[in-house]
Amino acid sequence: MTLDEIQAVFFQECEEGVAAAETALLALKAGDRDGETINTIFRAVHSIKGGAGAFAFAALQSFTHHFETLLDKVRDGELAVTPTLADLLMAAFDILVDHVAAAREGSTPPPDEAMVAALQDALAGDVAHAPASATGDGLSFDLAAMMADTLAVAEEASEWTLSFTPTREDLANGGEPLLLIREILSLGGRIERVDVSRLPTLDQFEADAAWLGWTIAIPGTVEESAICDVFDFVADPASVRLVRGEEDAGGASFDEPSSPIAPPAPVAPVATVAPPTMPSPSLATTPSAPSEPRAATTAPAMIRVDLEKLDRLVDLVGELVITQAMLSQRLSSHGMAAAEELADIDQLTRELQDSAMAIRAQPVKSVFSRVPRIVRELEASTGKRVMLEVEGEATELDKTVIERIGEPLTHLVRNCIDHGIELPADRVARGKPAEGRLRLAAEHKGSRIVISVSDDGAGIDRARVLAVAVERGIVAPDARLTDDEIDQLIFAPGFSTARTVSNISGRGVGMDVVRQNVQGLGGRISIQSMPGAGSTFALALPLTLAIVDGMIVRVADQTYIIPLTHVVESLRPETGAVQRTGFGTSVLNVRGAFLPVLSVAEQLHVRGGVTEPSEAVLIVVETENSGTAILMVDAIVDQRQVVIKSLETHYQQVDGVAGATILGDGHVALILDVEGIVALRGSMQWLKAS
Repeated sequence: MTLDEIQAVFFQECEEGVAAAETALLALKAGDRDGETINTIFRAVHSIKGGAGAFAFAALQSFTHHFETLLDKVRDGELAVTPTLADLLMAAFDILVDHVAAAREGSTPPPDEAMVAALQDALAGDVAHAPASATGDGLSFDLAAMMADTLAVAEEASEWTLSFTPTREDLANGGEPLLLIREILSLGGRIERVDVSRLPTLDQFEADAAWLGWTIAIPGTVEESAICDVFDFVADPASVRLVRGEEDAGGASFDEPSSPIAPPAPVAPVATVAPPTMPSPSLATTPSAPSEPRAATTAPAMIRVDLEKLDRLVDLVGELVITQAMLSQRLSSHGMAAAEELADIDQLTRELQDSAMAIRAQPVKSVFSRVPRIVRELEASTGKRVMLEVEGEATELDKTVIERIGEPLTHLVRNCIDHGIELPADRVARGKPAEGRLRLAAEHKGSRIVISVSDDGAGIDRARVLAVAVERGIVAPDARLTDDEIDQLIFAPGFSTARTVSNISGRGVGMDVVRQNVQGLGGRISIQSMPGAGSTFALALPLTLAIVDGMIVRVADQTYIIPLTHVVESLRPETGAVQRTGFGTSVLNVRGAFLPVLSVAEQLHVRGGVTEPSEAVLIVVETENSGTAILMVDAIVDQRQVVIKSLETHYQQVDGVAGATILGDGHVALILDVEGIVALRGSMQWLKAS
């Protein structure tokens, strides 16, 4: 692997560590004082520190060192976890996330002096309150209070004597002895002796073996745990020996080197990178007895794969699906549609497609994990108090969808807190708890996933929304809109009810971005709001953007695909069963429910389609936003799994069309956007009525 590839792995491990640490920190803040919770946070910070040193990210390594030192005291029980300390740890974590982002992007590290001072102050037993904001643009610490009590200097203890004699096993495990020595030197250590007695002659030299040993004196004020941490990932515990004073360190006699090894001063202290789950060797002042064998634990084997390779696999599976459809149609035309081998190929192709999609699936937790920090920042900037509830984090979604819903979700959270949840005093005056509630939830519904963002705030002020829309010329002054239509106005470009522009809202960009991004994914967004009780924004998204089960239908000389996720049933009505209404629309009574009948030919402006409902096929479909409706087509041709091709990438967005596909006969068919067609009918009906 190249250095860039290794560094990319480091940042991937950083993401995993950050996610694990944040979950543990939230549990800690909620009152969980379990030792494993503390250890999870410590391990994540320690692993990031080691990798930061290996890649010379000095600012990241320095900050994680201070953070880790405090966590070590908490882990050892020397510091009790109070609510104030939990807030401080959470604020330090936010700074850590900024440091990781700066290292990844090569940008300026965030200012952390105030936070480092707070961490050091906490070590002395004076825990400062956590900052009101930890976004890097100013920390609201009371520096005078923090610096009032300084860490007392302990009496000079006798020096540590460290013997480090790496073995071939250490090198085979990816260790670099000089990097570990540099980190020890950064703690104040000095090299006393170097053992060169094992150096072979040139003809016996092996590059993958270890030939040197070091004796290093370390100030007695350095904590033993800080020294041990440097060698956490050394493969052979016998390589390291640590004692107090100048007693024999357990190694062979060392000869004086012909020339002393001086520390490479301008180079940042470094350490080896290792997976956070690797067991650490025992490093103690006395030999330890053999431990009892532990019960074997099984963990799923993992492998990292370049995303481009995975995308290529999914593309090839998609092409295989198309080719299989072509083969099936070709054999069917020769009377071989019932061939057993053809059914086997169809089944194997579907299983292969399902497996490829499962590989790309990721839990929505990777997106939800960003929200707690957003909430903390908004609490600090708005003065509001928010309790976050999360449900359905394990719900899986295609990686592409996961990557593209982050921004819409951020805007929705900011909107709910800034516009929805009231200030504590206002909530108390209205008989509500001072702390508002924000709820994130994800659940599967058929082949779609619904992500909802709910708050218990004031709800949408529809009178103000309508007034602003009229003022900005978005709707006519005499327009009569339903509550749902008024709610949808907040997605209009440039629309905002904020009275002043702030760094949170006021420019009318956020909600417009939400709608565009969700629609770009082939999804829909709906709103439910009750004045005084709060609002719920629901995003209905496809599980995958690659393949869909569809019903092939014909309209005039055109072929379309209706996703089966929307289809309820199909029927052929009797003559006169479909009736016209006063607004120029048609309805059909389906088991007591009058459903609107929409001609696909009329909606998509296709000439030559069947106009008499009794001669057509009516397909009952369900939508997330507009309820149940009926699509009228000329005929149903087939039912097949099809590969979705983006229409926007190759042409442009078309209302009522979600994408395109290639059929078994080689022809291109458009995939209908059922949600869009039904919504289009609703807006056309409103225009006629007004």
